[in-house]
Amino acid sequence: MEFYDEKIKALAIEIYELDAEVYKKLGSSLGRVFGGEKDICIRNIMEDLHSRQNSSRIRSELALISNMARTIPDHDTRHDIMVKYNNIVEEIAELPTGFADGDILDPKIADLNTVNLKDRFKTGDHLIICIGRSCGCGGNEIGFALADKLRMNFYDVSVMNEVFRQKDGEEAAQATATFQKKERMGIKKRIKAFKKYHGLSSEDVLFFDTSKFLVEKAKQEDFIVMGRFADAILTNNHIPHISIFITAPEKRRVQRFLEINKNVTPNQAKKWIESEDKRHLKTYKFYTGRKWSKASNYDICINSASYGIKGSIELIIRMLQLDDRVKQLIK
Repeated sequence: MEFYDEKIKALAIEIYELDAEVYKKLGSSLGRVFGGEKDICIRNIMEDLHSRQNSSRIRSELALISNMARTIPDHDTRHDIMVKYNNIVEEIAELPTGFADGDILDPKIADLNTVNLKDRFKTGDHLIICIGRSCGCGGNEIGFALADKLRMNFYDVSVMNEVFRQKDGEEAAQATATFQKKERMGIKKRIKAFKKYHGLSSEDVLFFDTSKFLVEKAKQEDFIVMGRFADAILTNNHIPHISIFITAPEKRRVQRFLEINKNVTPNQAKKWIESEDKRHLKTYKFYTGRKWSKASNYDICINSASYGIKGSIELIIRMLQLDDRVKQLIK
């Protein structure tokens, strides 16, 4: 146990120092990911590394660091930093708590489906992959690992919230926090929010900020984005992209949720998954007019229980390479 604690501490220090090195080399306008006192930051990182339930926070923080590192102009400096980053990711993956890596694979579910990916990218277009996923299917882990595999930037809700917070200040962060509340706001709070954002609800403000962010990024870089209505936003702005939806049978998703969250009962896990799926269905319909999870709205639909996390990543890459222009973008 003592050795394990020492390894966690060493990893936490590596992550903190990598963030500092990226900031020093880049002078990022977004600032440090870990901007507080060193000892406090390292202790917080250690706590997250100790908790399988908090692995998503570490994943998002590392994604922010790698996103910034990939913009370092000097090739040798960028290469050296990305080697350090990759080593850290590999070390975390080996931990019992690393990146919630319990798999979603169900050996009883059989063969691969063949998918014909339509050629849509022109010279100069960036490769953008939009991933929607149902709760508990391993979608975030698949998206994060796929981004690393393809050396692309990764944006999920946590990464984008941090970008908005650092770019626009606390007002944008408050709008984001309001959007994410599961409980309903009272009428007084809704009226206050309505006035604060010039007649728009905080949810609408976040949606428009997200739309602007994705359209701007689409002109600048290849990236993978999790959720955030990205497929509909890019479609409405006539921006080429690939849309993927990942899910798994509810029984397997509940089982995986319980594997990651030790302090919940099977009934609580089932209710949580069902409520999250309903929330996604409702908000996606409201902002896009489309039905979330409906197969015809996506290029590719994957049952992650058929392939597992690594198998799903390999499957996506093989399908992307069916298209010569996509193959060029991946190189």
